Amino acid sequence: MSRIVFGLHPIRELLKRDASRIQALWVAQARADVLLDGKALGPIPAQMAVHRVPQEQLDALGGEHSHQGVAAVVGDYQYANFYDLFPEEGGPAPLLLVVDGVTDPQNLGAMLRSAVALGATGVVLTKDRCAQITPTVVRISSGASEHVRCARVTNLARALRELKDAGVWIVGTVESGGQKPGDLDMVTPVALVLGSEHAGMRPLVRKQCDLLATIPTPGVIKALNVAAATTAVFYEAARQRS
Repeated sequence: MSRIVFGLHPIRELLKRDASRIQALWVAQARADVLLDGKALGPIPAQMAVHRVPQEQLDALGGEHSHQGVAAVVGDYQYANFYDLFPEEGGPAPLLLVVDGVTDPQNLGAMLRSAVALGATGVVLTKDRCAQITPTVVRISSGASEHVRCARVTNLARALRELKDAGVWIVGTVESGGQKPGDLDMVTPVALVLGSEHAGMRPLVRKQCDLLATIPTPGVIKALNVAAATTAVFYEAARQRS
């Protein structure tokens, strides 16, 4: 089943990573010459179907989306096999983003953008009670979702146990009572678990964590939102790994 992705950055990333996934491009007539000159979107394969359409047609398709004059018809998002995220002999140490109960696509998109920019090697989502990789998530992530393997699991607690058995440390983020991220070893294979903004990690998920991390917040506001927390902990992981 086809889906539509909107916006310059997401479509540029799709073209860069795997242009064959794009079935057709729709470009606003008023901006077509600028968008198709090879600079805004990058090289467009000669065989790709490109349709110049009225701006109003994209407005009707995009709805709340900010299409920036371009849309791409692509296939369903291809989720990775969960076991493809595990450590590989001789390979780099995995740095995984594990999402527990984040249902807002805007938050998930922002989390993906930060995690991928800071070196995440994979993402674990749940099939239920969690936002999925939708066109909105692709747009908010600026196409970051197209550059990382995202897997879905039915039982997150069980998935974390399997990661532990494979040698991955499970680090859960909590508002208080955890260690400072800078005091943890994030050079080793690690999965960073971010819970929902309102409830945090579920008890069974928290039980699987080897360590808990709390981001110091000396200001008046004592907790970051889930997207900002993702940026903070992945920045520390990237700092250590650099």
